[in-house]
Amino acid sequence: MDFSLTPEQVDIQKAARDFAQGEFDPDRTLEYDHNQEFPLIIWKKASELGFIGVQFPEEYGGQGLGLLENALIVEAFCSQDSGIGTALALSDFGSEIVLRHGDENQKRKFLPFVTQGKGLSTLAFLEEGDPQGPYETTSRLNQDGYIIHGMKTLVPFGSLAHYLVVVCQAASDEHLGQSILLVARQTKGLAPLSMGQKVGMRMVPLDQISFKSVRVPPENRIGHEGSGEYQLRNFFDEIRIETGAMGVGIAQAGLDRAVDYSKRREQFGRPIVKFDVIRNKLADMYTEVEVARLMAYKAAWSFDQGKPDHRSILMAKMIASRAAYRVTYETVQIHAGTGYMTESHVEHFYRDARVLDLFLESEPVQRRRLADEITRLTK
Repeated sequence: MDFSLTPEQVDIQKAARDFAQGEFDPDRTLEYDHNQEFPLIIWKKASELGFIGVQFPEEYGGQGLGLLENALIVEAFCSQDSGIGTALALSDFGSEIVLRHGDENQKRKFLPFVTQGKGLSTLAFLEEGDPQGPYETTSRLNQDGYIIHGMKTLVPFGSLAHYLVVVCQAASDEHLGQSILLVARQTKGLAPLSMGQKVGMRMVPLDQISFKSVRVPPENRIGHEGSGEYQLRNFFDEIRIETGAMGVGIAQAGLDRAVDYSKRREQFGRPIVKFDVIRNKLADMYTEVEVARLMAYKAAWSFDQGKPDHRSILMAKMIASRAAYRVTYETVQIHAGTGYMTESHVEHFYRDARVLDLFLESEPVQRRRLADEITRLTK
C-alpha cells in the first residue's frame, strides 16, 4: 500500500503553496476579514492559473484531475489563510451538480464560465423549518417553463454568484420529489438579502434568496424531473471531501503557527517549547492533523477510483472539522493573550475552523448518517 503522492501531485501541491504564499498578503487578509469582502482579485488570479475546478475535464475548462488534487490545492490555500482558502474553495459551489448531472449544453455553457473566473456559482438548498420535510420552494412547469416560488437561506455567495443551482420541490406531497434548476442571478423575481455579520468564514457572504414567480426555461433543469435528492446526495459526497481538505489546511496552519511561536517565545530564560505542557499539546495537535489528512486523502482517493467510500467521506469531514477546531483552539492558548488579538493572524483561523462543523450539516447529523452506514440501515 503506497501512501505517497505522485510527482504530479507533489508539483500541484507546491504550485498551490507558492501561489498562496505570494498572493495572500497578511495585512490585506485582515481587511478582507474585517469588511466581509470576497477576495476578488486573488480569485481571478487563481482562476487564470487553473486552480479553480481542477477536477473538471479539460473540455469544460478544468485540468482533468481528481478530487485528491483539488483537496491538495484547498489544503494548501487554507494552510496559508483560512479565510481566503475557504472563499476560493467555495467559489464554484454547486457546479459539481452540473458537472455530474447536467447535459452537454449546460456543461459547456456553465462550467468554463466558473473555472475561467468569469463568475461565481452557488447552491441554494437550505430552508427554514424542518430539514427532513418537503421543500417549501416549489417549481411548477407550464407552457412558458418553470415558475419558482419560495425562500432559501444560508446561501453562500447568494448576492455575488452569477448562477444559482436551486433545489425545488417538484411534487409537494412527495419527500423525494425534488428537481434542480440552473438560475441566473439577474432573473426577474429573484432577490438576495444579506444575513448580516458572521463569526467566521467572513469572506463568503451568506444570504437569503427569495423567489417570486421566477421564470426559468425548461432546458435549465438539471437531470430528470424529481431526481434532485439523488443529485444532492452525490454532491454532498464531493463537498464533504472538500470541507475535509479545508479542515486539514486550517489545522496544519494552527500547528505551524503554534510550533513557530513556541520556539520564539521565552519564559524563565528558555523557549516555551522546552516545557512538557507545551510539548504534549504540540504532539496531540500533530496527531490530529495527520489523522485528519489521512482520512481526507483516503476519501478523495476512493472517489477518484469510482468507488466512493461513504463511511470515509463522512469521517473525513467529521474528523477534519474537529481537528481544525481543537488544533486552532490550542494555537490560541499557546499564544496566550497575543493569540486573542486580530493582528496575531491566529484568532481568525480559530473562528473559521468553528464554521466547518456546521457547514452543510452538523456533526450530530453526520454521526447519524455514519451510524446508518455501519449498521446497514441506509437504503
